[in-house]
Amino acid sequence: MNLESLKIFLDIAVLKSISKAAQKSHLTQSALSQQLKSWENTLGTELLHRSNKGASLTDAGIIAEKYAAQICKLYDDMITEINHLKPSQHCLSIYAIPEVCNYALPCTLYEVKKQFPQCHISLNEGSSSMIEERILLEDGDIGFISGPSSNPELSSYKVFADKVMLVTSRSTLCPDEITLNELPRYPLIWSAQLCYVHKAINSALERELNLNILYNLDSIEAVKLAAVKSHGAAFLPYISIKKELYSKQLKIINIDQFQICNEVYMIKKQNQRGDNDTKQLLRYIEKTLIDTLC
Repeated sequence: MNLESLKIFLDIAVLKSISKAAQKSHLTQSALSQQLKSWENTLGTELLHRSNKGASLTDAGIIAEKYAAQICKLYDDMITEINHLKPSQHCLSIYAIPEVCNYALPCTLYEVKKQFPQCHISLNEGSSSMIEERILLEDGDIGFISGPSSNPELSSYKVFADKVMLVTSRSTLCPDEITLNELPRYPLIWSAQLCYVHKAINSALERELNLNILYNLDSIEAVKLAAVKSHGAAFLPYISIKKELYSKQLKIINIDQFQICNEVYMIKKQNQRGDNDTKQLLRYIEKTLIDTLC
C-alpha cells in the first residue's frame, strides 16, 4: 500500500463516496476500487461498506483511517522540515463563493502580499458545498461560504453580511417599490450562484413563487451586464454593484417588507495541519479582514 493510496482512502472517508474520491484523484472508479480491494485482501478484512448511497467505514476501516492519517501526517511533517532547510516560496490556498472571490477579497490579498511578499496566494471560486469539501480535504487553507457550516470537522465564524438587491437598468421603466407577490410580473435574469435568493423568497411567502425567469447565466458578472443592458431585472449582491449604482447604470427596486442578506462565514478545518508560516498568515488575515475588504 503506497502513500498515495492511503491519501485516496482518507479522501473516501471524508467524502463518503468512491466516485468523488476517484474524480478528485483523476482516476477511474474501477482503478480506485481495485486498489482498495487489493489492500483489503492484504489486510484480510473489508474496510468499507459499499452501497448506492455511498461508502462508509467498517470497524476495521475506522482503525485503518486512524493510522493512515498518522502516516500521512508524519510524511507531511517530514516534507515540511526538509523544505525549511531550503529557501522556498510559501503558498496559501483560499476558496470563496463568487461574490467574495471577485469583489471582496482582492483588496485584502493586496495587503497580505505587502506584509508577506514571498507568499504565493491562489484564490479559487466555487459553491459553498464545494468549498467545504476542499477545506476538509485540505486542498485549501481557508474558505468563505454563505452561512455557517454544519460540519463538525469545520470551524466557522461570521465575517460580514452583504445585502442582495433587486436592480434594473436606469433606462427601464418600473416602479421604485413593489410587493413580493408582484415580482412575477417582471422578467428576471438569474444565476445558480445565487440559489439562496429563491429559498429566501419561498420562505417569506411560505409557498413556491412562479418567477418570470428569462434565462440563467453562469456568473454574477454576466447577470450584472445583462441588467445594465436592460435585458431584465436581477438580484445581485450589493458588493458587486456599488460602482454601477454610483454611476447610475443600475437602480434599486425595493421590495416591500422583504430583504435578503447573505451572511458570509470564514471556515477552516478543525485541528488543521500546517506549518508556522501558514498559521501566521491565517492569523493576519483574520485580524485585518474586515478593515481590508474591497
